[in-house]
Amino acid sequence: MGMLMFNAVLGMLLPTSQWSMLVILCVTSLVVGMLARWMRPFHGFGTAMAAGIIAALIILYLWLASTTGVMDLVFGPAGMLASIGFSILGAWIFPAFRKRNK
Repeated sequence: MGMLMFNAVLGMLLPTSQWSMLVILCVTSLVVGMLARWMRPFHGFGTAMAAGIIAALIILYLWLASTTGVMDLVFGPAGMLASIGFSILGAWIFPAFRKRNK
């Protein structure tokens, strides 16, 4: 949902493409995974995975409810995999950064 809101604001300033929306989706999913791991250290990985799956289900619903195929890159299988993968990556990468800085 953050990707959609940020894209709406960004679309008023400059034209956006499918690739820029996919990059925004990947960044927001990564941040959600990192925040889930930071706020819930013991169950953060599962929380990040659940957040990615819920985001993928929302994207699936938007893809199935859409009448046009304009944004198939974001609202399709690539967007679903990106939301799950980057939220899991965010949950995994946060402890790796913490261990590296100690």
